[in-house]
Amino acid sequence: MDSYAFCVEPFTEDVNGLLALTVLGNQLLRVADYSASKHQFGFLNVKEKHHVWVLSRLIMEMNRRPKTYEKYHIGTWVNRVYRQFTDRLFQVNDSEGKPMGYAHSVWSLIDFETRMPVNLESDETKAIHDAVSDENVPIAPSGRIRLSDDAKETNRIIAYSDLDINGHVNSICYMRMAIDQVFTDYPALVHPKSHFVQRIEVQYMRESYFDDKTLRIKTEQRDKDTFLVEIIRNLPDGTGVESVVKAAVTLLPFEG
Repeated sequence: MDSYAFCVEPFTEDVNGLLALTVLGNQLLRVADYSASKHQFGFLNVKEKHHVWVLSRLIMEMNRRPKTYEKYHIGTWVNRVYRQFTDRLFQVNDSEGKPMGYAHSVWSLIDFETRMPVNLESDETKAIHDAVSDENVPIAPSGRIRLSDDAKETNRIIAYSDLDINGHVNSICYMRMAIDQVFTDYPALVHPKSHFVQRIEVQYMRESYFDDKTLRIKTEQRDKDTFLVEIIRNLPDGTGVESVVKAAVTLLPFEG
């Protein structure tokens, strides 16, 4: 496990004074590259071969999040490598080494030119296999996310600040969109001051771009604590729509 130290800085907190989940999400992706680069398969390493890492799944489950100026550590390691995907796990510990939460991510390595997945079982990916640890994290795996025709629906304009270095809507921006829409659509059930996101599962299926102009966001309550979200783009040729992201957001009462 590679471990990295952090401190909750002012203006990175949410409304309850906890490290914002989207900030933590960005930190997870950052340490993923720190760790991969340490083992010679990070962003710059694979770029030399005209490859890029693409996030396919991200599950974050936090029973507690640190408060302003609180120190914490994020540990990360590769847990599994299979033909087209690799699993990277995370553990978030407080300053005393006690776990506050965990995360599970799934990545694919894409060839710039063909836009096809690279075979991770080939000899050129040996560095990834050498970094594998069989240690697991105690969170439920990814599940099926399907919304009904009765789901609520809202349009959202794609903004400049949503974009990443590749010109796509940023992975963590989708997470923010999903969480924001749940709180907006269900004000009688959840409120930012009385609830916190205990778990979020995001399934990344396709990319969206600034020129798509708007995204359609659908939400639906699955059970008492969990809400489903689907983010949809209109196809540029006007022939239809396609799902970009699906998410499941679990909210629990915030007790301070």
